Amino acid sequence: MGNETISFGKINKAVAEIYADFCTGVKFEDLPAEVVRMTKIYMIDMFGCAIRSKEEHQVKAVVEVMKSQGGNPQSTVIAQGFKTSTMHAAFINGTQGHIYDFDDDHREGTMHPSVAVMPAVFALGEKMKVSGKDYIRALVCGLEVMIRAGEAFLGKSYYQGFHPTGTCGVFGSAMGCSLLLGLNPQQIAWALGLAGSFSAGTLEWGAEGSMQKPLQAGQPAMCGVIAASLAQKNFTGARTIFEGSMGFIRAHSYKDTYDYARLTDNLGSKWEMKDTSIKVHACCRFNGPIADCAVDLYKQGVRADNVEKIVVKTCNFTVQALTQPKDKKYQPQTHVDAQFSLPYTTAVAICRNRTGIDEYKKETFTDPEILRVANLVTAEVDPEAEKVYPKYYPATMEATLKDGRVLTSHVDYPKGDPENPVNFDEIEVKFNQLAERYIDADKRKQFIETVKNLEQVSDISVIADFIS
Repeated sequence: MGNETISFGKINKAVAEIYADFCTGVKFEDLPAEVVRMTKIYMIDMFGCAIRSKEEHQVKAVVEVMKSQGGNPQSTVIAQGFKTSTMHAAFINGTQGHIYDFDDDHREGTMHPSVAVMPAVFALGEKMKVSGKDYIRALVCGLEVMIRAGEAFLGKSYYQGFHPTGTCGVFGSAMGCSLLLGLNPQQIAWALGLAGSFSAGTLEWGAEGSMQKPLQAGQPAMCGVIAASLAQKNFTGARTIFEGSMGFIRAHSYKDTYDYARLTDNLGSKWEMKDTSIKVHACCRFNGPIADCAVDLYKQGVRADNVEKIVVKTCNFTVQALTQPKDKKYQPQTHVDAQFSLPYTTAVAICRNRTGIDEYKKETFTDPEILRVANLVTAEVDPEAEKVYPKYYPATMEATLKDGRVLTSHVDYPKGDPENPVNFDEIEVKFNQLAERYIDADKRKQFIETVKNLEQVSDISVIADFIS
């Protein structure tokens, strides 16, 4: 599907202008209650992920580099005890939030939305001391733009080697920051055009299990602040950045597979951002249904000492991305190798009945028993799963036991998906588990209560006191 799918001549506006007109017209009161509720859940989740990563090597390195560059103390760096420039804070916080790949994700957008948009909107909002209502409005609109940009690729952007969190995120953060800055529609269209110059991020981070994937959340957060700030100074950008013949969609597409209509269809009547999923497994989102299946088989009695073989059936991209190259997926060498390994995730769930942060640390992914079970796992493409990708990513797992029994588990929607959602009580548990190491109980409680009642907050900078 190519650029014949929609005619922009009929509406005489570029997509960036459509977004600008729509988002400037949105008021907090226009947002459905469910959109506001889910935004609060995403916020609790993202901040928890960022706090937990405080002591990781990658975070320490990023903090040291950014500190060495200086920065006016405008915005809080989460859990690090200092403030820096808004751009630097957005970059650090976005990177922190994506260290564990435990932050929220969107199926059809095939991306992690909040971690690329929220750090920018929060950093700028704190500096400007905006109200909770204004913050939520900017965040919701930013997430909507980012997700719709990803959906236009029909789940195929990965095949071209692009990471949609990095490539699409900057459009969302630019939109959110533009709204906080009070830009007019023309300036917002320019900001989105400028954002296209910062759109970046390939999947090559996975080739060597490198540390760079989280940067592809921090970078779009920072660059959204830059794009919006430049547009505020009437620095012009390409209005046709999305649909132009050399624009973002065509340039990042796989074999010209895209649908421009997905950018604007039902804009305002269907909020794509509220269908973002919360992760309960600290690994790649494509591993989510696999992990759920494995945990279910554990409940059925499958154990490391009684299983003969395990077969996983799922969509083509999951099989390709999470089983190849074989040496790194069956014997992970790094945290990233383990996160993006189907056989390892299956095995650790069978052996430990858990798939949290600690299950993807070196002391666990080098466990001989887990590696032995991983080598019993094979994966194959399920044509039925492939038919529904990327609307959802179903998985079927069959475990043959040594006594000849065959136990099966099937998951269409893993825990955390909109069809199998996480509620406020559950996200509070996840947040406390993530944050308890670095934030005391009183501050955690104050943070949760403040976010739950965010629309009543007159100045969101008060939140910084609870998470700094």
